[in-house]
Amino acid sequence: MKRRTAFTLVELLVVIAIIGILIGLLLPAVQSAREAARRVQCANNLKQMGLALHNYHFTHEAFPSGARSHLANNSWTWGFSWHVALLPFTEQQALWNKLDHTGAQGTAAGAALPHVGMIHQNSTAQGNIHNGNTIAGVTLSYMNCPSSPLATIGVTGTTVPGDKGAQRPMYTAVTGSSVHATAQDKHGQSNPHRLRGIRSTGGVLVGNAFLTFGSIRDGASNTMLVGEQSDFCVGPAGERIDCRSDYGHSFTMGATPEAHEDDRWFNTTTVRYGINHKTWNSPGIGDEYFGCNRPILSAHPGGAHVLLGDGSVHFLSESLDLQTLYRLADRNDGQVVTGL
Repeated sequence: MKRRTAFTLVELLVVIAIIGILIGLLLPAVQSAREAARRVQCANNLKQMGLALHNYHFTHEAFPSGARSHLANNSWTWGFSWHVALLPFTEQQALWNKLDHTGAQGTAAGAALPHVGMIHQNSTAQGNIHNGNTIAGVTLSYMNCPSSPLATIGVTGTTVPGDKGAQRPMYTAVTGSSVHATAQDKHGQSNPHRLRGIRSTGGVLVGNAFLTFGSIRDGASNTMLVGEQSDFCVGPAGERIDCRSDYGHSFTMGATPEAHEDDRWFNTTTVRYGINHKTWNSPGIGDEYFGCNRPILSAHPGGAHVLLGDGSVHFLSESLDLQTLYRLADRNDGQVVTGL
């Protein structure tokens, strides 16, 4: 008898079929493991922000303002966000030092109001060009969720057309809930450049204020500071729409005072809708030019991460009761949250 030295066609096909079945079984497990790792990294980003917020409080005896205004020539104009305030506490002291905090550098000739926070390319006539060029192309990894399909760099946040763009963060400060006693309905304002939605100051990282741990009367473990925004909202035709609270103006953009004709707070949100609410045309989300109720949402299946005042990070289910989410958003509503 001759000894066979090769596989038959049938044997080869059987082996290929077995390998295909094994790959089909293993691929979901591999993808699940990768998403689990990305989710851990996202939670670690928030933990780093929590540590930075605590260190900021230790140094300045208060938390940073979620979005602050800027005083120049006795006039209030756009200032920096809480992201900028944390730079020295996230190993970004060098970047902090490069930024112009006065509006003196790069302001176009004849500009009456130097904006330190606004670096939008349409504002080159009066914006702070120096800061836009300083952060152009800079990527801070802790502001980026690795699971997110959103762009890390946005060209709308640039100062000079054609430059490298500016980073858009995937985490937003929480200013309170839409049912807090301080909540104001801003839908009826006639000026289209003012905010729309319901804005609250019941949280911790509010606009133009520096609150302390002592103001968190519900307890730091019962109060949100920061929420995730790492996925798209969905428009009426099923289109995916970026609905982050920086509104395309990058992580630097702050606020002007409420008394100013344009009282928007960027990089903050007032909680009005549940976790992973993605309906773009909901009031306070898709309104022009700014809806102050951009949702807490993520690309992670089933929920989103939030940072609490005690520095802990929790993954909140999208099925979480809305009233519980409101209680977490407010620092002094007298309601205690359990079972997170």
